[in-house]
Amino acid sequence: MPMLYTSEVRTHPTKGSFVMAVARVLGGVLLAATLLFAGLLFAFNRHFHPVEPKADYPTPKSVLEAQRQDLDYFTKVMALDRAFSPAARAAAAARVHELNALPEALPSQKLQVALMQVMALADNGHSRLDPTADGSSVVLPVQVTRFAEGFYVTRASARYSDLLGGRVDSIDGRPIDLIVSRLETLRGGVEGFRRQNAAQFMVVQDLLYGLGIAANPNASTWTVTRPNGEVVTRPLDATQLQKGLEKDWIAYRARSGNDDFRLFPTGHCAEVVRLPSISDKIAPFLVSTEKALRTHPPCSVIVDLRGDGGGDYTNTWHFTHVLPQLTNGRISILTDPATFSAAITTAAFIKEAGGSRVTLIGEPVGDRLSFYSEGGRACLPNLKVCVHYQTGKHDYAHACDSWRECFWLNWLYPVRVDNLQPDRLVPFTFADWDAGIDRALSTAAAP
Repeated sequence: MPMLYTSEVRTHPTKGSFVMAVARVLGGVLLAATLLFAGLLFAFNRHFHPVEPKADYPTPKSVLEAQRQDLDYFTKVMALDRAFSPAARAAAAARVHELNALPEALPSQKLQVALMQVMALADNGHSRLDPTADGSSVVLPVQVTRFAEGFYVTRASARYSDLLGGRVDSIDGRPIDLIVSRLETLRGGVEGFRRQNAAQFMVVQDLLYGLGIAANPNASTWTVTRPNGEVVTRPLDATQLQKGLEKDWIAYRARSGNDDFRLFPTGHCAEVVRLPSISDKIAPFLVSTEKALRTHPPCSVIVDLRGDGGGDYTNTWHFTHVLPQLTNGRISILTDPATFSAAITTAAFIKEAGGSRVTLIGEPVGDRLSFYSEGGRACLPNLKVCVHYQTGKHDYAHACDSWRECFWLNWLYPVRVDNLQPDRLVPFTFADWDAGIDRALSTAAAP
């Protein structure tokens, strides 16, 4: 039989096969990059936004059992908050242990106050327990505002309109200084921030009763000194907190529209950029503002961050870093104790980007340059108030390189400043506000 031979055929790669090989390599690289990014994103969310513990408790058979369930859940949530120093965590654990050992349940208001004080031991402005719970908290029909001279009633229901403009002197016979010192124990942070919060806590009757300031859980008696010097003492009845409660209240002075994003001239050649928050709604405003300032460059820019409680600082990164290119003059930043969180970051962005051209005017911001935020929120199963736990460290004065503590996003949006103390301290006074004078703004706008 004849032998059959097969000849070896040598082939050469075609252009099509080369392209396919490259595509396979690129596809593999893209897949690897996608998986890496997905892994980092998962790790980021898992580390800084851990899922809150499950509140899977049986229906309590007594008020005391309900309290102990709340304390057990509170302990689990508090453990997620990284702002506590070892000493503060030990003190917090000891206080919770004391509450757990009580033979009888506390009134809900006193338990809430006790847990607010425990969270305040972290001495971190973001770490907190809510002062109110929708549908169950009772509040007073007035609004109080902090000024340099004291605390004043600036809004009220029609029934209590005679208190408008009055400086609060006492509540249930206790002097205002004592009241404020007790209210400041309910949240951690710097003194100015705690005092700012005292104005909000002062009108929550649950907190006044829980702190032992008010003897009646549903009413307290206030003494105020009106602008004409008249002293007025009135019992105030608390009402249940609900949406739209303040709809028909009367204001002592009309609001100035500071709750809106605005770009406006000062009357000279400066432009004011008003940022009431750092929410996602800020993005289109900053785009249009940058365009307007490029088209008509002002002699100076004033960025008003007063009352700005923060949001997402990545929304302001670009604008704050191009801001020095939009004017050849000085840049002023207006701040107060309600300038907080991402608004502090924004102020730091501007100061670093603008260097010696930047001036801070007003009152100190509401936090230190090192603080914890991010984290999450978990609500107690029976008390129905929520704990806000913080997981990511921000440090704008020093290097922060701990993978466990430092907020990773800050490595993509770095900032380093020595301080954010006002270069020109301008207190927020009732006298100026009552006269319609914005002293900090006029100081910044002066030629």
